[in-house]
Amino acid sequence: MYKLYCRMYQNAFRAMSYLLPWRRPVRIGGYKALTALLAENDCRTVLVVTDKGLVSHGLHKELLQSISQADIRVALYDKTAQNPTIENVEEALTVYNNNECSAIIALGGGSPMDCAKGVGARVARPKKLLPDLRGQLKVLFKMPLFVAIPTTAGSGSETSVAAVVKDGLTH
Repeated sequence: MYKLYCRMYQNAFRAMSYLLPWRRPVRIGGYKALTALLAENDCRTVLVVTDKGLVSHGLHKELLQSISQADIRVALYDKTAQNPTIENVEEALTVYNNNECSAIIALGGGSPMDCAKGVGARVARPKKLLPDLRGQLKVLFKMPLFVAIPTTAGSGSETSVAAVVKDGLTH
């Protein structure tokens, strides 16, 4: 009986998903196209979410340099844990708000992607805490411009709307 319920739920959700206002992803090629997209969307400051590993290897420098050359300010959050936590999302959200950012760029693997998605969800629903946004159809308001730059080929986090964020207190 439970299996039947699950199948019915999945099929109903699949049917209803065609009615939702999904944003179509746009594939951009290179930093020049990225800065053009940011300028087109009137982004004056962007939050780049990454982790210490990428920063220690300098993989973020070319991205930051190209954005800065386009007269767009960059706020960097590089403290994303290997499994992002609610605290990571809240710290990055503080950086986003303090710098008056209008776009989010996730640079890295699944962890920075998920942390950045959490920030986007909190920006869209500022009065809701992250645990309150758990589940489906909780972030129906428009998120800020979100750009995913994957550096790995494993998690696929850049291809979905879902994010996995760990509660540091309850694990």
